[in-house]
Amino acid sequence: MDPIATYIELLKQYNTHTNIYSKTAYDRLPFHCADARALAQLIGNTKKTVLDMGSGSGLPAIILAITNPKNTVLAVESKSRKTRFLDSVKTTLNLTNLHVLNQPIQTVSGYRVDVVTAKAFKPATTIVHLAKRIRARRCLVPISANQRDTLPPELADCVTTVPDPAGMDWDAFYYVDYRF
Repeated sequence: MDPIATYIELLKQYNTHTNIYSKTAYDRLPFHCADARALAQLIGNTKKTVLDMGSGSGLPAIILAITNPKNTVLAVESKSRKTRFLDSVKTTLNLTNLHVLNQPIQTVSGYRVDVVTAKAFKPATTIVHLAKRIRARRCLVPISANQRDTLPPELADCVTTVPDPAGMDWDAFYYVDYRF
């Protein structure tokens, strides 16, 4: 079975007893997985350390680890009910490049981070500030088309567009691509 399809099944199974993803948003899972694949494409499958803030249900951390096996993916999540799920997926899919950190992002230190990302975690300005604090080289934040118009100028100038790599129903995905 396709590892992304397995991940989605594991997410739905875990979510029956522990809420980590809105059940009313299951129809959005294909979009979020495609968005994470576009992000993986933007990062590239090379030896890099990618830190995902607020990994929660595994988007984008799990998809990044599946799609870019040469990346080391640090999935940072403070809620243990969510890290139990992330650890379970890591074991089931044998994602040796995924490391689950059960701690608040503000306490993470000691890693050489090439790219920071976060989806549905905090506003883009806050994510960039946190990425700067941990001395990341680059920060990639998925945003909606509507959010582009509300970004402060220093972030609006950094928006990049990636065509849908899966060739599905979405024209493109948008990211704040901030480099330090």
